[in-house]
Amino acid sequence: MTKRKQQQILNTAEAMFNRFGIKKTAVDDIARDARVAKATIYNYFGNKEGLLKALIAQKIQQFESRLLKATESTINPVDAIKSLIQEHISLFTTNPFINDPALQDNELKEELGRKEEHLLQKIVQHASSRGLLQGGDSNQIIHTLLLLLKGMESSIKSISFSMDSLNDSINFISQTFFKSKVKEENNGTA
Repeated sequence: MTKRKQQQILNTAEAMFNRFGIKKTAVDDIARDARVAKATIYNYFGNKEGLLKALIAQKIQQFESRLLKATESTINPVDAIKSLIQEHISLFTTNPFINDPALQDNELKEELGRKEEHLLQKIVQHASSRGLLQGGDSNQIIHTLLLLLKGMESSIKSISFSMDSLNDSINFISQTFFKSKVKEENNGTA
């Protein structure tokens, strides 16, 4: 199967999972809308779960790529944390199927969590080495930030929110964990 056809199937599956949910989307429906034979999907992905795993793996890879680009382009830990939170929220708002109850125990969501934790460790270690933490244990700060991400993720599902209120929350979180002198630094200095 060509990469183009594979991407066509993944795009169709994504649209259908987002619109109807994972359980209500059948391989037959994906095949019909993608204009491929059902057997093509089974041959390439194995089953619906394999298709879902491939789609989530792609979303995680795209997320990680955007996040690394955003965080590596700044030396300011506050901006890096803001980018992480904004990308995390964007991932879940633009891909509602990722919050589908059918995925609650999915290993790929756990992989996303591990990647975010690793990136948070790098950001917090960088801030710590520059004396920019408000205080406290780095591991506790990382753990707290991960819990805050999960809480924000949950709030997206249950209440309406605006990007302005999200940005206000991100600024509050940044001020809580990082010293204010970070905001005065020029991004061109080390």
